[in-house]
Amino acid sequence: MSSSLTPLGRRICVVGTSGAGKTHVAKALAATLGLKYIDNDAIYITKGLQPAPRDQVYQQLDSETADEGWTFDGNLAEGPDDLLVLGRSDTLVWLDMPRLLAHWRMLTRTVRQILTKEELWHGNTRSWRSLFSANSLLWLVIKNYPAGQRRRLALFNDPQYAGKARIRLGSRRAVDAWLATLGSGPLP
Repeated sequence: MSSSLTPLGRRICVVGTSGAGKTHVAKALAATLGLKYIDNDAIYITKGLQPAPRDQVYQQLDSETADEGWTFDGNLAEGPDDLLVLGRSDTLVWLDMPRLLAHWRMLTRTVRQILTKEELWHGNTRSWRSLFSANSLLWLVIKNYPAGQRRRLALFNDPQYAGKARIRLGSRRAVDAWLATLGSGPLP
């Protein structure tokens, strides 16, 4: 079920907790395989780091995933938009990184984004205030990690998706080795 030797399709969902390396892997797969990259956060988050309206999200995902080849980075749940992406995908890649590694990478990425004032999506940037707020992405990731792991495990074990290639990678070394077999570089 979850071998790094599993053949890839052309509609690939990359899932995992924040800080696992989803964006890097999805972009690397898109570049290596000549596929379109779909940025989950650019669809789900609008100006001011606010959630996009659900109908807008569904319409954009419907349009983006209608193509024959793409990679998508993000976590999929039970909503109709997520089920649309899951239904159209032929490959699921789970970056099942150790909790401390993912949290450390999330923290260092967030601090780097704050210090460099890196533009995220739709002109958004991160601030020190957002890092320490009660709704901080970092805090939400830490708090919701166990539930997210249970959702991803259920997704991978769901018989409904038995026909999809499923690849589960549990370390940076495994991800780097797998990407190397495809001609892509290691995780940053």
